[in-house]
Amino acid sequence: MKTTILALAVASLAVTTNAGHAQTLKFSTVGKGGDPDAVAMRVWEAYIEENSDLEVDVFDSASLVEQGKQGQALARGTVDAAYMSPAWFTDQAPKWEIFATPYLLTGPEHICAVRQSDIWDDMVVEIEDAMGLRILDAAYQGTRTLNLRERRDVNTPADLEGLALRVVPSPSNILMGEGLGANPTPVPFSELYLALQTGTVDAQENPLTLIHSQKFYEVTEQIVDTRHKVLIQFPAFSARNWQNLTAEQQQVVSDGAREAMAAYTQSVIDLEASLQETLEAEGIVFTQPDVEAFRSAVQTRFLESDLAANWEEGMFETIAGMDIPAECQTDS
Repeated sequence: MKTTILALAVASLAVTTNAGHAQTLKFSTVGKGGDPDAVAMRVWEAYIEENSDLEVDVFDSASLVEQGKQGQALARGTVDAAYMSPAWFTDQAPKWEIFATPYLLTGPEHICAVRQSDIWDDMVVEIEDAMGLRILDAAYQGTRTLNLRERRDVNTPADLEGLALRVVPSPSNILMGEGLGANPTPVPFSELYLALQTGTVDAQENPLTLIHSQKFYEVTEQIVDTRHKVLIQFPAFSARNWQNLTAEQQQVVSDGAREAMAAYTQSVIDLEASLQETLEAEGIVFTQPDVEAFRSAVQTRFLESDLAANWEEGMFETIAGMDIPAECQTDS
């Protein structure tokens, strides 16, 4: 009798321990605590914990997974959720890196239209099969623009010749730097402030939200308002770990991602509306270049590249010319 009771107690403890481990999800982002992506991830966390028996630990500031390693971590199941950008689809799902093309998407309304299209459904299935991660939604992360360490006259890409431009370490971002007329220089995001401060790079390109939150205005003087890339951010879940959730838990995680990404998008829209004035007060000078000259140079470089060879025929034109549904249109 004692032996049986002891065995049952040990078994019960093991089940409880395993269940407790399975109930805690690890979410990772490279953004700092106050950045829109980190804030949105905590909205996601709160939704899940309020509507299920799951618990969520959010690791921000790349404290768990460094930039560029999110896909590997998700595929292995070492993290449950992280953000994915199109640049990280290069090796295993190169067709969908098309969303990293500068001057393709026009803003949050366009991202919403993509989210409701057949293109979205195809992408979700193919990326899960190829990369072992499940794309749950999409958010507007902001629009990248040029941020220079020292002031200079910039009107066309020719004016950036010889300038060391920090880019995210990926083939599409290196190609973008070349199209912008600069010398693309990959630098990890965590090292970017110091690289600007010491002159290792002459410029960087990021949305105004990050230029402000990361205090890049302290080590730069000018923003050349190229607005060259609308950023789409994908909350992704490990396909391996997704199978460990019940159908009810999966629904809560999916619903939470949708609510969090809506909050993410709106917060970025609101921030961008006021940040030029804020950054000007910090001493940053905004200048307006010939955007069409930049658009033409960058898109020509992409359309003639090996990256474009992976796109389906007509996909670029389909995405670029996509109609915006009424429910995607905003007053912003």
